[in-house]
Amino acid sequence: MFSNIIKSVLILFLFVGVVSAQMRMDPKERVKELTKRLNLTEKQTKQIEDFFSKQGEAMQELFESSGGDREFMRDEMMKLREETNKKVDKILNDKQKAEYKKILEEQQARRQQQRPMGNR
Repeated sequence: MFSNIIKSVLILFLFVGVVSAQMRMDPKERVKELTKRLNLTEKQTKQIEDFFSKQGEAMQELFESSGGDREFMRDEMMKLREETNKKVDKILNDKQKAEYKKILEEQQARRQQQRPMGNR
């Protein structure tokens, strides 16, 4: 039982660390990589930066108001990420959409690797 408590605490700290790192990530830095990979126009760059900024603010609010409910927070953050991805997708051309899909798949693979062994 004691080891389960320790595991739960460690998982919570890991989760909080990953979430806070994502929230601290500057939208401009995220967009900078996308601009290079997707060859974004200036207008697209500004729009996507705005999408990411709003997503970050919403995630911060969610983190502060969730009361530590990890399941709820995870589900809501996934929804926010999906909404943002849909907004980004709407402003991309077909070639950019294909590359953006690859980027999202890469991110998903990284998230899968970061999950603790017990949650796979």
